[in-house]
Amino acid sequence: MDKQVWKLEDPELAACLANEEGRQRDSLEMIASESIQPPASLILSGSAFANKTAVGNPGKQRLKGSQYADELERLAAERACELFGADHAIMTPYSGSVANYCAFAAFLSPGDRVLAMDPAAGAHQTHGGLRNISSRLYKFSYFGLDKETMLIDYAQAAEIAEAFKPNLMVVGSASYSRKIDYERLAGIAHDVGAVFMVDLAHFSGLAAAGISPNPVLYADVVTASTTKTMCGPHSAFIMCREPFAQAVDTSVYPGVVSSLHLQTIAAMCYTLKRAGTEEFRNLMQNVVKNARAFCEALKKRGFGILSGGTDCHMFVADLRPFDIDCERFACVMEEAGISVNTKAIPFDPSPVPRGIRAGTTVLTQRGMGEKEMEEIADLWLQIANDYDDPGTVLTVKDRVKDLAKRFPLPE
Repeated sequence: MDKQVWKLEDPELAACLANEEGRQRDSLEMIASESIQPPASLILSGSAFANKTAVGNPGKQRLKGSQYADELERLAAERACELFGADHAIMTPYSGSVANYCAFAAFLSPGDRVLAMDPAAGAHQTHGGLRNISSRLYKFSYFGLDKETMLIDYAQAAEIAEAFKPNLMVVGSASYSRKIDYERLAGIAHDVGAVFMVDLAHFSGLAAAGISPNPVLYADVVTASTTKTMCGPHSAFIMCREPFAQAVDTSVYPGVVSSLHLQTIAAMCYTLKRAGTEEFRNLMQNVVKNARAFCEALKKRGFGILSGGTDCHMFVADLRPFDIDCERFACVMEEAGISVNTKAIPFDPSPVPRGIRAGTTVLTQRGMGEKEMEEIADLWLQIANDYDDPGTVLTVKDRVKDLAKRFPLPE
């Protein structure tokens, strides 16, 4: 059967897919959590493993015919352990958020105390965000940033840990762009008898490539994502020290997750092998190089940059110097073909976000370099200066399409 026949059977869905393909092809994706999967990852996500239901942990599957499911998950876990130097890994969680919930449940009971980096300072909502279920299950206290440097306030973290006596301490970033001193934070956690957990989601690919610090060396448990900088499928895995392996595995199944998404684990397995190559390391180096170049280009054009720069793939631009509506700015950018998202600035009293979070992973995957970062920064400035002018939007949109054409998406 022709693999494209479904498009004739379901033209509405075919049109939806074609529109999304066109959007990705003709626009500049700067959402920090996004990347482009290689063809092998996409093929594996739709492979024969999609037809198999597996329930349980490797070697302990409840459903027969799972011998190759076991083989697949063991291979993926072995690759994760080898890549990061972990004692144990489990590949079952469906996303970074699910992995976090599983890790919490492995070490905590409802009502236990958790010390976290404040989501308002750049951590993820699953780390005790006020509207997240985690804050209803556990008692959170937070450490944040130094107001002058906008860097993690490690002294504050130690002071709060000593007074709060958490059962678990978690750190991770959804928008904080600087290197994190995992060794120092591990010492703070362990000094008060807390489990130390790292949510590596955004930094997974960078850590795998040796560009960012590897928290597996210091943490008791690490959750990691295979999308974002790992440039793989939307999924996640958990790594931990050997003494905690059984607790983590039991927390995942039967605690939180039931059947495995084997097709996604297959794509994860490929992603983990690819992340150990020199080609991938070079990609990650260029991603960070472009992010730093973009920050400098924005600063030259009057934008502020949270903490003054970046050590990773993302950054938060401060639009307060322009005194403009950030949500309106982001919407006009989208109309012109540049995707970003708004982000609140720490310590800013404004009730609405006045920052923009962005990243350079997809731009770098398309082959762009520092020259193009300057060119795109010009487009940001044009919109910031005159986002109410339809002519400006059309001009920027034409330049975006030209850039996208010159640097097509990888095959």
